[in-house]
Amino acid sequence: MGAGYKCMKYLFIVLNIIFLLFAIAGIGVSIWMFVDPTIPLHFMQKSNDYLISTIIILIASIILLIVALLGIYSVAKEARKALIASFCLLLIIVVAEVAAGVWGYINRDKLDVHIRTYVQKIVREDYDVDENVRSLFDTIQSKMYCCGALSPMDWTKGQVLYMGIKNSPSIYNIPQSCCRPGVSPKECATATHLEVGSNPDSNIIYDRGCYTLIMTKLADNICTIMIVGGIILAVQVLGLLLGLILSCSMNRSHRYKA
Repeated sequence: MGAGYKCMKYLFIVLNIIFLLFAIAGIGVSIWMFVDPTIPLHFMQKSNDYLISTIIILIASIILLIVALLGIYSVAKEARKALIASFCLLLIIVVAEVAAGVWGYINRDKLDVHIRTYVQKIVREDYDVDENVRSLFDTIQSKMYCCGALSPMDWTKGQVLYMGIKNSPSIYNIPQSCCRPGVSPKECATATHLEVGSNPDSNIIYDRGCYTLIMTKLADNICTIMIVGGIILAVQVLGLLLGLILSCSMNRSHRYKA
């Protein structure tokens, strides 16, 4: 029993070091989300929702950091109360992760429609009236090599081609942040000022929408995301099981000493 107990203690410490690394990474990601406006999630949610999401990630990472420190301390000092506290906090994180995953899977179609509608609203309504939104979306288009929500044609903003006789045809403007690298300012200015009904030059203008590009990348990497998420969850569940076993072992050990 002594050798097995020591092995479990060492394994538990290793798991908590992994939790510590996860926590540091999570805190780093949340800080990155605060300061970097080019993160795709930034324009796929309302500003308040994005802020709440970032805060939740930060709080969860801090809790995981506390879990790791309590776990290492409890085993090193044979502190059963610290181990129980670590177990309870980790259990809260696991339950929250599973609940969020199940909710996201059940509501995936509604979420997709909501996000697509919101990004289209940014292009059609918010871009022209909000300087912060305009600056953010321009940065995203230029860095992600995309244009509009679903395609560059989103910048027509719902205008339709007038089929009758008209002296001045309807014009729509595409932001110059949609121009490909290496295009001269003159070519870019010409290519982004078009009549409604005409298609942008794909040699000058990015031909993929930002929302479409992000969803495509997510679909291409969904298996990797699920595998990584499953590994993280499995490590956490293993931590819960070891914590429970060690807690019971510590309790028996303390009774024997008494």
